[in-house]
Amino acid sequence: EVATAEEMAEARRRWQAIQAETNNLSRRLCEKLRLVMEPLVATKLRGDYRTGKRINMKRVIGYIASGYRKDKIWLRRTKPAKRDYRVLLAVDDSESMKKSGAGDMALAALSTLANGMSQLEIGE
Repeated sequence: EVATAEEMAEARRRWQAIQAETNNLSRRLCEKLRLVMEPLVATKLRGDYRTGKRINMKRVIGYIASGYRKDKIWLRRTKPAKRDYRVLLAVDDSESMKKSGAGDMALAALSTLANGMSQLEIGE
C-alpha cells in the first residue's frame, strides 16, 4: 500500500505536532541519559607524549629551552567525549494497539526517545 502525497504531508504535520508536544520531555531525558550513557569514543586531545597528533604549544618553549631534550610536547586523542551506541527502537503496530488507543501514546514515547537520543548524539 503506497501512501499519497497528501497522506505523507498529513503524517509529517502530525509527527511535528507530536515532537513539539514532547520537546520538554526530550530535553529532560537527554540530561538523564547524559549522566548514564558515558562517552566511549576518544575525541579530545590530551597528554604529553613523544609522538602524537598536535603540538602542545605550552610545552614548546620548555622544549627549546631544554636544548631539545624534553620532547614530550605532543597531544593525542585520549579522553572519550563522543558516544557511540547502537539503539533499536521497536513499536507494536498490532490491531490491539489501535483498538486500545495506545498508538498516540506509543508515538509520543517514540518521539521523546528519538529526540532525546539525537540531542545527545546517540545512535545513527
